[in-house]
Amino acid sequence: LDPHSNFLPKQEYTQLQERQQGSYHGLGISVQMRDGDLTVVSPFEGTPAYRLGIRSGDIISKIEGEETRGLELDAAVKRLRGPKGSEVTISITRSGYDQPLDFTIVRDKIDLKSVPYAFMLNENTGYLRISDFTETTEDELHENLVKLQMEGADRLLLDLRDNPGGLLDQAVAVSNKFLEKGSLIVYTRGR
Repeated sequence: LDPHSNFLPKQEYTQLQERQQGSYHGLGISVQMRDGDLTVVSPFEGTPAYRLGIRSGDIISKIEGEETRGLELDAAVKRLRGPKGSEVTISITRSGYDQPLDFTIVRDKIDLKSVPYAFMLNENTGYLRISDFTETTEDELHENLVKLQMEGADRLLLDLRDNPGGLLDQAVAVSNKFLEKGSLIVYTRGR
């Protein structure tokens, strides 16, 4: 393999595909382990978890009655995800509440946005963030550029910080929107 190729075990490859396709089936929350606790970083707007009132900072103490403390993050995420329409029961420990809160959530398709933010910074400068390059990036970019232009943008701040990359064709399509026609963007060379 070349220096830019990696071997991925099946589970990691499946996660990569979900991210690149821009969707998965689950609750619609971003989680991470904090001091051994499975903690909600944020719910995604419009998702099942968001509609039920899951909040940033909530600790998921149990999934289907089993403790999550000390559980590996990947194992916890795997238990939270599942087929569309299936249910999962979680217990939440929330600041200000003496007892855990139990939620039964119906899993749904969760669309991941590769352009999570697009807004006007001032009367003529738009801001657009691309978090990664997925199958939907070019379409999301176009839609948001049109929106920003209608709001008066004639300049753009394009934020690519912490973007891990993704699909090459989508990165090239984004570059084509901003670079001079005929500019060399990327090339590949076979053996």
